[in-house]
Amino acid sequence: MNTPITYASMVVAERGSDWAGWVERFREECPSVVLVVQQPGESLAELSVRVRDRAEEIEAGDPQVSTAVIVGGGRTDADALAARSLSIRAIASLMARSGGGRLLLDAKAEDRYSMMALASTVSDMVGGTGVRISPVNALKRVA
Repeated sequence: MNTPITYASMVVAERGSDWAGWVERFREECPSVVLVVQQPGESLAELSVRVRDRAEEIEAGDPQVSTAVIVGGGRTDADALAARSLSIRAIASLMARSGGGRLLLDAKAEDRYSMMALASTVSDMVGGTGVRISPVNALKRVA
């Protein structure tokens, strides 16, 4: 007997980001939302390791992540880009192994270009896996 696949959405929230609207939106689509929030005193590198670990836990369990968003807090330095890249690759790999999904990259105005560059780079890497990665148009952001 086949057991039904359960789906979850994931929100990765950097400190200073506007992420609450994403949780509300995703709950409308799928009641199960995994939320990973950057803690006070936690670096983006430490957050990205927690995201990777959480993705591994999800893969070992029941739900499949069908939709995810990484919500940037406004940093544009090299350390932030490297940390986000790890988070993006962890989530995209999880989605690819389960057949695909949609990963959105949302950021404040000053950070949207770095998110666009990350989306472009990683989209090339996951081509043909069923994973779609795209930056969020600032005009279409969730309120």
